[in-house]
Amino acid sequence: MDKLYSVLIGYVFGNFLFAYVISYIKTGKSPKTFGSGNPGTANVGAELGKIYGILVLVFDLLKTGLAVYLAWRLFPALRVDRLAIIYAGLGVTLGHNFPIWLKFQGGKGVAVAVAVVLLYDPLIGFTSLLIALAVLLWSQYLALGGIMILLADTLFGLFAYPTQAWVIMLVMTVIMAIRFRSDLVAIKNKTQKKVDLLKRFKKAQ
Repeated sequence: MDKLYSVLIGYVFGNFLFAYVISYIKTGKSPKTFGSGNPGTANVGAELGKIYGILVLVFDLLKTGLAVYLAWRLFPALRVDRLAIIYAGLGVTLGHNFPIWLKFQGGKGVAVAVAVVLLYDPLIGFTSLLIALAVLLWSQYLALGGIMILLADTLFGLFAYPTQAWVIMLVMTVIMAIRFRSDLVAIKNKTQKKVDLLKRFKKAQ
């Protein structure tokens, strides 16, 4: 039952989509009404400004960390193989991507994925983030960068993670791919907008 409770704790925290809070404070509108319509860091940052995107990122990282912390404290048995982290992380992913109050139409969970991979195994997680960044800079597709965070971690985890943790990481990768399915189709059809991060960085200097 501890595993189920950890997932439920994560799901509750995942339902707090801070893109909505920040968007309503700033514009009085839902993030679904502007840009890509995705209630996440990239959309809010692109449409409302970098500072607001950063705020969404920070709060999404914090909610994931808090859910993991509670599961870790409440269920000592799940500290073996750091399973409290992975089960709570799965719950936050489900809550963020499929929040009950939005009829299960939420975000894509990139920030949540970043938090989970770093909390579960910092070394492998950081390596996965570097690979994802390289893919993003090369392809200029946000979707590929987002998916690669979990995909790379899952591939490394095949050789390094306990079976339960690896299976959950694989499930999270599949969820991420499903949430980005429209973007992947657009990439295949060459209709997806590219994002040149290096060019944006130079402009910001």
